[in-house]
Amino acid sequence: MKNESNKRNQRTPAEIIAETEAKLERLRMKEATQAAQNHPALASLIVEKTDVQKDIREAKKIVGAGPQSADARIAKHEAWIRKIELQREEAWGILGVAEQRLGEIDRQIQDKIATLVQPKEVQAEG
Repeated sequence: MKNESNKRNQRTPAEIIAETEAKLERLRMKEATQAAQNHPALASLIVEKTDVQKDIREAKKIVGAGPQSADARIAKHEAWIRKIELQREEAWGILGVAEQRLGEIDRQIQDKIATLVQPKEVQAEG
């Protein structure tokens, strides 16, 4: 038993001619378009078309889903912001501990200075 879906449909000569004429018309239009691009009356439109195509391409990058899309760039920046916020929190913690330690060191220095200076004063009086 033969599978009906594998049956090849042969095109009629009229269908082949119609397809060939359509292809020929597309080629003629392509050739005319290429020839017209060099015409001075079309130069400004060709430049404008190129600019508009560039605008479309750039806009699609932003609204698309690629690495240059707005969503991807926002996600990247949000990750950077989270990292910076963590660094800021760490810095506040370090700053608090370091300032407390600095105060302790200053007191120890003052104590040492006081013990070093006091005996000289006592010796000078005696």
